Amino acid sequence: MDRIVHRLVSELRGLIATLGADGGLIGPSVYDTAQVLRFAPPADPAPALDWLLDQQQADGGWGDPAVPLARAVPTLAALLALHAHRPDAEARQSAGLAFLRGQAPRWAGPPPEDIPIAAELILPRLLDDARAAGLEVDDRPYSELRALGQRRRRMIAALPPRAGITAAHCWESWGDTPHPALLDPAGSVGHSPAATAAWLHAARACPELADHCALAQRCLDGAAAATGLGLPGVAPTVWPYPRNEQIVSLYALLLAGLFDDPALRDAILPQVDDLRRSLRPNGQGISDWFQPDGDNTAMSLAVIAATGQPADKGMLAHYLRDTFCITYPQELQRSHSATAHAAHALALLGGEPAPLLRSLEERRAVDGRWHGEKWHGSWLYLTSHTICALVAAGRLASARSAGEALLAHQWESGSWGDTAAAAEETGYAVTALLALERAGASPVGGRAALDQAGWWLLRHVAFKAEDHGACWIGKELYRPRRIARIIELGAALAWVRWSETAASHRRAGAAAERGSDYTAVTLQ
Repeated sequence: MDRIVHRLVSELRGLIATLGADGGLIGPSVYDTAQVLRFAPPADPAPALDWLLDQQQADGGWGDPAVPLARAVPTLAALLALHAHRPDAEARQSAGLAFLRGQAPRWAGPPPEDIPIAAELILPRLLDDARAAGLEVDDRPYSELRALGQRRRRMIAALPPRAGITAAHCWESWGDTPHPALLDPAGSVGHSPAATAAWLHAARACPELADHCALAQRCLDGAAAATGLGLPGVAPTVWPYPRNEQIVSLYALLLAGLFDDPALRDAILPQVDDLRRSLRPNGQGISDWFQPDGDNTAMSLAVIAATGQPADKGMLAHYLRDTFCITYPQELQRSHSATAHAAHALALLGGEPAPLLRSLEERRAVDGRWHGEKWHGSWLYLTSHTICALVAAGRLASARSAGEALLAHQWESGSWGDTAAAAEETGYAVTALLALERAGASPVGGRAALDQAGWWLLRHVAFKAEDHGACWIGKELYRPRRIARIIELGAALAWVRWSETAASHRRAGAAAERGSDYTAVTLQ
């Protein structure tokens, strides 16, 4: 076990030390890669096109089948990229179009809460582009989504062009004039490779923007490097995002109970200090030059409070709305995890989390879980984080009940996962069950489930390379590489620490019992 612990600690320390470095590490995106190929392709687009073709699923579509609504956007974008660069791939395009015809009924009627980011803007624009390209896609099932997008466009039209606003993240779906004011210091438009590529395409017709174009191209090159694939033109769904990587990773370590771990504390504290110094009057966002948001602000305050440093809970006032916490003003979809994170922060800061927690408890499914999270495709993320918030606030009966729901959905192997065993999702369940254990609120069978899950995690993360499962929701599903790896390794190490402590307590109890028996025999 010492060798395993050394391996876990060593990799975690390396990841913690590099949080936010190089703009953050993040897995590749079909949608953004397709848009880069359409608007700003590399000198040799063949490797990126080959990668794009490799991502097509057996049913003809692109994107993870586990989240059906997140597949229309990458599928349409991929078809448009192939239409432009690989007209010989007719069979692949026909399969993709057939997939879209079969999936279209899912979009009939009012759009659900958990549609991918900006789908109401991006999907109608892609449909228009497909029609212009001569691709046969029925537009009718998307009429209500299109109407929603038109309302959003009217809101955006009233905003002045500037960098770092949420609307810039999907500029490729509504923009046409390449204002230089849209570029942030990293050279991105809204921290989106797709938006940056579209802006670059439009700006290349303007000689006076040559320097800005060079900056945007360097940003796209950096985005491609962040995927770790080494393929020019293959891009992630968001980049750069250094603060988001730092904040979410530190929050994951906090939930795992590792802030006071003697092997990690000296690596964690400098990151927390840096985060604390970075806070703006209204909190923090995915980077120092992107709009602050309620989710990252809540997690930041929880992380800072957990180290005993002063944290101003008043920052959350910008985002609290009676019984929930918003991520961004005027958002159309609510993030329930942002509410859980705000409740957790308030519990640690001496605030009043009860209204937020009541609203979360009211929206639990009948099976005891939480579903429908804006930023994550797995129910385990929202359920785990809500359990941790309930524990922090002392609402142990409700937390234990949710823990029972976790146990009811554990796979026979000891793992968890929405559709199959997954290390990241197992990490969420282990983190929540450990929080219940530390609070003395473990459900019946919780310890046995933890042991089984802990050993499964060790086998799958301690000596294995990084996984590639994607369950975070952006414009499509993606994997935040450092964040997800920290969640997996952190949960595994937290379980090892807990099991070692539990074994030590058992040994101490057995020794005390033996001593008691010896004393009784002697006295007789």
